[in-house]
Amino acid sequence: MSEFKISDPLLRRIVYAIGIMGVIAFGFYTMGLLKNSIAIVLDGLTPFIAALLMAYILAPVVFTLQSQLRLGRIMGTLVLYLVIFLIVFLLLAFLIPKILSEFIELFNTLKEVFPVLLDKLSQNEYLQIDEELIRVIKNKIREIEIDYEKAAALLLPGLKKVASGGIGAVAKATKGIFTSVSSAVSFFSLFIFVGIINFYLIIDWEKIRPLLRKMVPPQHRERVFDVMDKIDNAVGGFLRGQLTVSAIVGIMFAAGLFCTGFIGFPGLRNYCILIGTAAAIGGFIPYLGALIGVTPAILIILLTMGVPWAVKIITLIVVLALFAIIQGIEGFVLQPKIVGRGAGLHPLVVILALIFGAQFGIGGMIIAVPLASIIRVLVLEFYWLPIERREADLIDSGEDET
Repeated sequence: MSEFKISDPLLRRIVYAIGIMGVIAFGFYTMGLLKNSIAIVLDGLTPFIAALLMAYILAPVVFTLQSQLRLGRIMGTLVLYLVIFLIVFLLLAFLIPKILSEFIELFNTLKEVFPVLLDKLSQNEYLQIDEELIRVIKNKIREIEIDYEKAAALLLPGLKKVASGGIGAVAKATKGIFTSVSSAVSFFSLFIFVGIINFYLIIDWEKIRPLLRKMVPPQHRERVFDVMDKIDNAVGGFLRGQLTVSAIVGIMFAAGLFCTGFIGFPGLRNYCILIGTAAAIGGFIPYLGALIGVTPAILIILLTMGVPWAVKIITLIVVLALFAIIQGIEGFVLQPKIVGRGAGLHPLVVILALIFGAQFGIGGMIIAVPLASIIRVLVLEFYWLPIERREADLIDSGEDET
């Protein structure tokens, strides 16, 4: 019986593409049926998944501490834990209260600015906006309220004091987290549980590879571990690298806007921590952090009243220049040097992975991006690269025949 082959390269690629889309569609349908069961399993495994990812990210740091400080594995891990504890303490004591106070101040400022801006727009003879529409919009804006009580209650009861506003109240509210026994116990129990699992994973990290090697048949070890090394470079490079890049982008934005505030636009200095933190969080998606950082900065400049337009234009130019510099540094220096070209995921892939993972709860979001990196490597290794090699062989054989 002769083997069926498609000689036309274009038709062959179309058939392959249709087959892959069919497999993907069937996979989505199956996962849709099992969505609730998968979500329950992932929720139960969330501490273990979080601990595994933390160990995966932190293990190289422990190895570096061992080699640089000549410490044992346990002592190196404890030193790293001490550093993490100090960072978390500084976040709770200083950064989070500052971010919350800046957010409250910005929200209240925007509520005051928008009605004035709408009045000016209604007076513009070229726009000819209906005054009744302006009045309705202004009333809707005045009715907008952030329910600090409800939002804080969803986090921890101690944060209810945030509703009073002001950095002093926010600082007290942050300290009040620790006074709410039921919430604090549940939170820190999970935190300690994850930390204990993470500790033992880091201690035994180097034993995992030999154990896996014994489980793989000898004839397949070379190929399996070659693919595993590529997965390790992709997942580890993206997670460690992108977290580092996002932190650097956030710091650059906060520092840049703080310095920009001295040229006559103090509003940017007042919100530099909030904007820098937003840029750092958004920076986990490649190239999105700089965009998230520059957008609120531009809005603050344009909506601030009582500042001459000459100062606004100069500040806009400075902020756009800052955006261009940070974007250039991220694209040409940070991404290639820290993340690596082979480890990078397209921003749309990261967004889609996070959206898809969110359907399965927190556990799904935690594993979404690493899973996307693994799938990318597997698709390249077992689907795309064989196609390219096959097409190259066909082209070479066609040239030989001619």
